[in-house]
Amino acid sequence: MIRKLLVAAVALGLAGCAYNPLGSAEPPGVDTPQVVNAVQERDPDSALIFSLLAAEIALRSGENAEASRYYGAASLLTDEPAIAERATRIALFADERLQALRSAERWLQLDPESMEAIQIVTVLRIDSGEAQQAAAQMERVITRLQDEGTDPYPVLGSLVGQVDNREGALAALRELSERRPDDVGVQRVRVEASLRFDSADAALLVATGAAERFPESLPLRLLHARALDAAERTGEALDLLQATADAHPDSREARLAYARALVEEGDRETVRRELDRMLERSPDDEQLLLAVALLSLEAEQLGPARDYLERLDAIGSRTDEVAYYLGRLHELEGDPAGARSAYQRVGGGDHQADAELRLARLTLEEEGPEAARAVFERLQQGVDDERARRAYIVEANALRETGHYAEARARLNRGLIQFPGDTGLLYLRGLVHEREDNIGLAEADFRTILEHDPDNVAALNALGYTLADRTERYQEALELIQQAYAQEPDDAAIIDSYGWVLYRLGRLEEAETHLRRAYGLLEDSEIASNLAVVLWERGAREEARAILDAALEREPDHERLQRVRDDLLE
Repeated sequence: MIRKLLVAAVALGLAGCAYNPLGSAEPPGVDTPQVVNAVQERDPDSALIFSLLAAEIALRSGENAEASRYYGAASLLTDEPAIAERATRIALFADERLQALRSAERWLQLDPESMEAIQIVTVLRIDSGEAQQAAAQMERVITRLQDEGTDPYPVLGSLVGQVDNREGALAALRELSERRPDDVGVQRVRVEASLRFDSADAALLVATGAAERFPESLPLRLLHARALDAAERTGEALDLLQATADAHPDSREARLAYARALVEEGDRETVRRELDRMLERSPDDEQLLLAVALLSLEAEQLGPARDYLERLDAIGSRTDEVAYYLGRLHELEGDPAGARSAYQRVGGGDHQADAELRLARLTLEEEGPEAARAVFERLQQGVDDERARRAYIVEANALRETGHYAEARARLNRGLIQFPGDTGLLYLRGLVHEREDNIGLAEADFRTILEHDPDNVAALNALGYTLADRTERYQEALELIQQAYAQEPDDAAIIDSYGWVLYRLGRLEEAETHLRRAYGLLEDSEIASNLAVVLWERGAREEARAILDAALEREPDHERLQRVRDDLLE
């Protein structure tokens, strides 16, 4: 029946094709399909039903942009807000931003109390780059939420974070701050957006101005410190955080911000003092205890982290979070049995999925692939695609690291059926192919990634290192690694690759320089083996032996270390 009505309606519309506007209710510039105007000219009462039917047919045919235009036309022919709402949603889905804005404004016209319509119009107005109109709309959001007794500024910040037009967002917030110069909440949203969207210097200028205007605002002082740090004025940021913490001795937020900055700077002794001071003031604050425990973990102060977590565990607070972080702590301590026991206690919360994956990985490493297979398969076949994808990667990587290459490859092949072309799965399969001496297949996987993402650093480095280590295509390898190095010049793995290809090219002095730097950044067994080879050939054989011995003491079963030792000492 619907198809017959549509055929009739389309035939009616196509009988004439003259373009006539729908009338004064239409906002300027709306791209109304001509056939709707033709139908309206012949039979105004049929135009609405024709527009709706044509829109649904277009939608079912996958013509989303066309559907959005027909629904936009329909919204002008009725006072029903639901039609304009659907027109807006379809236009957003079709990424027809201008049509979405017009439909959303029609929705808001028909339903001025719709908070959702207000917010959508706000985002689209900001995206359109019309700063004055966008600022006016943001004021509307603030006023409406304040009338409802809701803090408007987190909502406003969230809306700004959704826009694609970053310059438009900054311009709209600048306009809004000029309209509301005494609104500290607006200043805070503006500084946060500037830190996210603008250059470090520009963000610092905005943050400094806001902090000077509202010197008593704790949030703005903390944002000012963030801006100083982003502008690489770390010393000033630390001084400001310390002064802020001293000026607000009862503020957990201020003391944690200072402690977190100290952690990042590696000042463990001062961190320890700050954490003690916080706990002296609030010894039973469960949120603070957990925060301090996590800061201790970040600072690799495992003893204190254990004390804080066990205190929380003893009082039965935040049990799932505590169990998860105890598992992480046990892993850092090299206690897989303790980690498994802790992860088994995680029964819910945000960390449950990660705890399951970590438990499955530890089970595989301790008991073999079959012991963990059922858990991995359950996660891989679940409804959460990201969790399923991660389950394939975690399982395959654990299989690769434990030498089960064929099984790792089989799991990755299965994962790529479920997630065709996934970069992470392809990359890991390339590494497995390399371990199996299937260099051509490894190269094919890395090149597949690079075909779609020519600047993928991991694939550039992996392919370059593979060609340098397993073939004689050294110049090609050098070019690939140089591309990766240009993007990540401080990455230890890439520096190692650079040093190794230089060694293969016979440039031993340069090779040693890069490999020493890589080993200084990361005492990794692979880097140690490469550095030892270069040092041996340059005559520093005692140092080469010492590096190999130290690396083998840390990781006695490392295949490449053993091979290099045997080759050099035979």
